[in-house]
Amino acid sequence: MRPTELLHPEQRLNKRINLQVIKSLLEKEFWRMIQNQVFTNEKHFREELTEFLRITLPANVKVDKEVRTKLGIVDILIDENYILELKYADNKGTLDRGIAEIVRYRKLGKPVIMTILDVGILSPQIITQYRDYYEENGAKAIVIKATGHRKRVDTVTSFVENLMRGKKLITVEQISKNYLGKKKVLHTALSRLKKRGFIERIEKGKYMIIPLGAEKGKYTLNEFVIGSLLVNPYCIAYWSALHHYGLTEQIPNTVFIQTTARKKKQQIEVFGVRYRVVRVKDTKFFGIRKEWIEETQINITDREKTIIDCLDKPQYCGGVVEVAKALKNENPNKEKLLEYAQQIANSGVIRRLGYLYNLLGTDIDAPPIETRNYLLLDPTMPHKGPKNAKWRLTINLNEKMLAKLE
Repeated sequence: MRPTELLHPEQRLNKRINLQVIKSLLEKEFWRMIQNQVFTNEKHFREELTEFLRITLPANVKVDKEVRTKLGIVDILIDENYILELKYADNKGTLDRGIAEIVRYRKLGKPVIMTILDVGILSPQIITQYRDYYEENGAKAIVIKATGHRKRVDTVTSFVENLMRGKKLITVEQISKNYLGKKKVLHTALSRLKKRGFIERIEKGKYMIIPLGAEKGKYTLNEFVIGSLLVNPYCIAYWSALHHYGLTEQIPNTVFIQTTARKKKQQIEVFGVRYRVVRVKDTKFFGIRKEWIEETQINITDREKTIIDCLDKPQYCGGVVEVAKALKNENPNKEKLLEYAQQIANSGVIRRLGYLYNLLGTDIDAPPIETRNYLLLDPTMPHKGPKNAKWRLTINLNEKMLAKLE
């Protein structure tokens, strides 16, 4: 039966549209029309159903597919009021996401109809279970039985979806370890998942996974977790680590990441957060501990290495004053500080460390400074100030700032 035979022209003009009319058309008329048709994927299903609805519904009823809204892309929108979300039911992951879509799209204030295309792969019990889940979450649920045989692009999409389970991040490199197909097909699958709101691109080949129930564009991960994906090897360092340990009251507006690797872009912005990648020599990449953040293990410099790094490159911590505050309030392990200061092989670090401890009224068993040249106490400040002969430093910090530390 062709769709044009379902309603006479005068019926198409006068028939009222409501949920029951749509539900009846899908369960009875559309189902009859597709009895001998094989669906290759959800896109194929969407194309056929959109055409059917445009022909069958009253002429003045608008039927649009893949409509972009503030909460994501809707599969089909009828009369600018009824949302049809389609599910090609060949795996449970696809059906799982339907629950999140219902919760999300109900916020648009429009009725949601979840249309499950049962292609005979999942058991009737599973199909019924998800139909009930959808109903319990406030949607109308329809099951249409048909024959299905996915094309390769959708097989790849399902393959990627399975790899995403239980993860917060995923990379093309990780996927490629078990994927032997064409790269173009893989990128098509990733593009489709991004379009559907299941992943968000961090940078080339790296994606954040959007969990069920979360809103694309509003959901994000902790900035340290995202930073862990930007370069390898890496560790959270400098001002970011200072703040993480509560060693500074200042809140940095940039996440600082230390690495030994080359990175084309040292300054990156992801989801509105700025990241600064600082490359150091292999000999300076140590003193790293692991910490769990949002169920993800990240690398971060330990407290003493954080202080030493900040003395090595004060421009990445807000200046030497922030280090002085940390030394005053934290009382870190002096032996470890000295060990790290000597290992980093920068005499400026030992000089600054010794001077700050003297300023705070204590001492540290630092080796004597044998060079005659003077360094700036704080390279981020004006290059003028009195000389300190013991530590061979130009004390270029404001006297009022130093007085507050004594």
